[in-house]
Amino acid sequence: MEGRLMNRVVKLCLAGSLVLAILGLPALSLGPETAGAQACVPSTEALRDPYPGIQAAASSFEAGTLDGFGISAAGTGSASVSTGLSHSGNCAALLHTTAVPGSIARLTVGLTPGTTEAYADGWFNIAAEGMAGNNVPYFRFFAGGVRVLDVFRQNISHELVLRTSSPAGFAYTTLRRDVPTDSWHRLVMHVVPNGPGTNVQIWWDGRSVYAGTVSISATTLDTLQLGSEHDQQMADIYIDDVIINSGTGTPAPVPGPLPEPKGDPSQRFDDFHGDGQSGLLAAGTVTSRTLASRMGRPASADMLGLKNPLT
Repeated sequence: MEGRLMNRVVKLCLAGSLVLAILGLPALSLGPETAGAQACVPSTEALRDPYPGIQAAASSFEAGTLDGFGISAAGTGSASVSTGLSHSGNCAALLHTTAVPGSIARLTVGLTPGTTEAYADGWFNIAAEGMAGNNVPYFRFFAGGVRVLDVFRQNISHELVLRTSSPAGFAYTTLRRDVPTDSWHRLVMHVVPNGPGTNVQIWWDGRSVYAGTVSISATTLDTLQLGSEHDQQMADIYIDDVIINSGTGTPAPVPGPLPEPKGDPSQRFDDFHGDGQSGLLAAGTVTSRTLASRMGRPASADMLGLKNPLT
């Protein structure tokens, strides 16, 4: 009896597969699709690198690997190549972290020793809102193991923020008022470290949103990081088409044009037409108290620059 029942089940499965094939319908999946050589498009043309200096990393992740990046994952965190979302081709890197203690996922790139100029270009999709009082990182620059400059999306308030670190404390600059989740955005950063005379230019979706001088506690850079800096920095970050260059030669001027602009190069650097932010200046730095009020919570000792905030 049991054998006859099994044969019947097998026959039904085969019949179902035949019907799906005739109708041109996909077979049912038993789980999430994982990236691999067949899912990705390894024959995809290599990314064009328009930036000066030495290429530290460049990937569209269509090879199905994270080669070229240092990988660090712990606890419930994971760093992988996924076919879930992508900006181009079929694959993108995915950094997954949760609110569970010890959850970490990051990619790191070593820069040219003594770097005095760096470019970082990538497409990002933050799939869902993170925890209140925390943020989701994009690019973070380090010198001697210390974070000196980074761009992040603040949870709940949805702001895109530039943060810099100097002996005097931390400065926060709002670059965009509202960055939606589950959408692709391109971030390009040009950083020329020089202590209190550091030059930075930032492009968001092909348009310059910041160009000016900031103060940091370093004159050279050595590492760039994508992903969580500490545990419980909950996020699902899809990353695609990344190019990172660094060098020690004569840096390009700031402000300057995006080497290979995808926005409208005729627009002014501070043009926010259509963004609903007529009162926002590209180089307008906010105080820690102002940023705290936008997040809907009191300014903490971390935010007031009394100690290094981990977020």
